[in-house]
Amino acid sequence: MIFWGGIFVALAILAVAHVFFWSWVYRVRPQQDELRYARTKDGWDIALARRAPRGQKRTPPVLLCHGLAANRGNVDFGIDRYSLSLYLAQSGFDCYALELRGHGASRRVEKDAPRRWNFDTYLLQDIPAAIEAIGADKVLWVGHSQGALLGLAAAVAYPGKIAAVVAMAPPTHFHAQNELKRLLRFSFLATGRHRWLVRAVSPIAGLFHPSWGQFALNTRNVDARVYRQLMCNVVEDISPGVLTQFLKWARTDVFVSEDGKVDYRGGLAGAKQPALFVAGERDLLAPPASVRAGFDLWGGEKEYVEAKRYGHSDLIFGRDAPEEIFPKVRNFLLKRSAA
Repeated sequence: MIFWGGIFVALAILAVAHVFFWSWVYRVRPQQDELRYARTKDGWDIALARRAPRGQKRTPPVLLCHGLAANRGNVDFGIDRYSLSLYLAQSGFDCYALELRGHGASRRVEKDAPRRWNFDTYLLQDIPAAIEAIGADKVLWVGHSQGALLGLAAAVAYPGKIAAVVAMAPPTHFHAQNELKRLLRFSFLATGRHRWLVRAVSPIAGLFHPSWGQFALNTRNVDARVYRQLMCNVVEDISPGVLTQFLKWARTDVFVSEDGKVDYRGGLAGAKQPALFVAGERDLLAPPASVRAGFDLWGGEKEYVEAKRYGHSDLIFGRDAPEEIFPKVRNFLLKRSAA
């Protein structure tokens, strides 16, 4: 008994050492110009990483939001080439990469601040605090995946605060996610606590391309080292409340608040702001049919782009994304801003 106990302890120590070693090997340091915090009404400090405008400043500022199970590195990676925030700052935009509660540098600061939250909490608490901290009347919203859904919902909830939306891979509908539906049979195994597991397998990322590995991105469209760096620096755990809400949406093809009283999808038709919808041809989480359905509902001026050979997160981290995708985002925002 003592022998097997010793073996177990030794294996646990080796596993921890393995994760820490590869996390160090693939570590990428954040490169923001300034890190500020926005205090929410319920007691959280929400981090905002600023990239100050290079050259002639444009207004309004840009608020960028990461996707599910990610931190601000999703939209402001520490490697300059793959930082969408820096790319836009180089065109004169004042950019702020938001980190939602429970992610990255955001912190629970008050004793009675909630320890459980969901998508609705992000919309009602984190986003208003972030916009207020930026100090502008309006912002241009750029979001990926869940961040794109939040931007679309925020444009409806706060029409006076959101000037325009860039929605990259927003799964407003779940009728076309055939691969995801098959995976949902095993959703009872999902805990949302996968950060350490992802880091543990990072050394072999990019060597194989299994079908289940294509949900996060088209692995063949991303440099292997960048893929590993993403796994060790960007991936975060998912809050149980957020995970439960997303699983409900995926199973029942809805996009609603947790209590069912707010139909986020139904609200899209009432939006007035211009919006750019970007879909990846090979995206399994937000396939073109899903993104297009949201685009069709949108009530404001709108543009739709479908990127060939792109999956989900490689809309930002694909080998050629800085040349093929980033300019489309910039050009859309240039039309909705002023020097």
